[in-house]
Amino acid sequence: MLYPPQILLPGPTPVPPSVNLAMQQAMSDHRGSVFTKVKEHVLAQLQQLFDVGPDGGVAVIPTSGTGALEAAVQNFFLPGDKVIGVSTGTFGERFMEIAEKMGVHVRHIRVPYGQAFDPQHILETLSEERDIKAILVTHNETSTGVLNPVPQLAQALRTVNNAPLLIVDSISGVPSIPLKIQADHVDVIVAASQKGFMCPPGLGILALSARAKQEVLKDRPGRLFFDLQPYLNGQFPYTPAVSLWNGLEEALNLLEAEGEMPRLARHQLLSRMARAFGQASGMTPPVEEAIASPTVTALAAPKGITPVDFRNQAAKLGLQIAGAMGPWHHDYIRIGHVGAALPEQLFEGLATLAHLLPGGFDGVQAAWVTWHNAINVEEEAHA
Repeated sequence: MLYPPQILLPGPTPVPPSVNLAMQQAMSDHRGSVFTKVKEHVLAQLQQLFDVGPDGGVAVIPTSGTGALEAAVQNFFLPGDKVIGVSTGTFGERFMEIAEKMGVHVRHIRVPYGQAFDPQHILETLSEERDIKAILVTHNETSTGVLNPVPQLAQALRTVNNAPLLIVDSISGVPSIPLKIQADHVDVIVAASQKGFMCPPGLGILALSARAKQEVLKDRPGRLFFDLQPYLNGQFPYTPAVSLWNGLEEALNLLEAEGEMPRLARHQLLSRMARAFGQASGMTPPVEEAIASPTVTALAAPKGITPVDFRNQAAKLGLQIAGAMGPWHHDYIRIGHVGAALPEQLFEGLATLAHLLPGGFDGVQAAWVTWHNAINVEEEAHA
């Protein structure tokens, strides 16, 4: 799972060599026996990963994460339908914008950047509205590095009679951060290939509960390419991205070999390392540790330098990091540690950043101690 270590982005993420090799296989007929085996294996793996159950479904469509969000809106709502949209950052805003551009009426809940939503606030808003068809939320807000309490919200909605669908953008969450359809009582999970799935951009993934599958609109006007019905039946209304499917199959093999809980523990360690670096080097994380994302960490830009200049200087050293978004654009940078990232690779990237900081090697030492302590804990647990 090793990759060139100097890419610390929240997406797209580096692609493991074996996934690259899988995508270099000879092209095959997308209706022939060779690709049919790949398709059936990938769908079975995704159904297990998302825990959709026997009556749920998974659709894989050739698009980015934003296209997958648009597909979700197209398949569940008609113009004039009402939803509650919850935003904790730029991508929560994007989900609401997609719905509004398609004529859906959105009741907005906006949470300040750097904070997580409160499930009780959402329930109170729901009690004030009528005919709400769905609640749109973001699981892991990529723009701020906040992990939202989606499972707690889903559990609370179980007490509501005729609860609306819960549709979750987990594009920078699953599979690095577990979220399940059945176990967590979520109706729709939207993901994409270019983050935790360790593939190039180009595949949107939607997992549906049995209830959500029944709610897919049958004859929505203005929808053809993103009509989920054929995808959910294992069919394609077009030529699929065959090479990306081959890569996704190998990536899913790697994810299965690692295991869900070890994968989450690895990402949590990476988050702690990035936060320790920031705190020790004066690039203080703006998000509280209790709601910190395991896959992306926002850090304050060094004093006296803009985030853009800092990123440019890092790029000259061969390191790619991300800028912040929205109102945080002028004050923060973001460190991605998602997908195939390993502690030693994150450590090397942070050491590169330290070259740009006065006294920055205090941050490197803090990241090293965090990693070293985690190794000791793991060794003691297996002793």
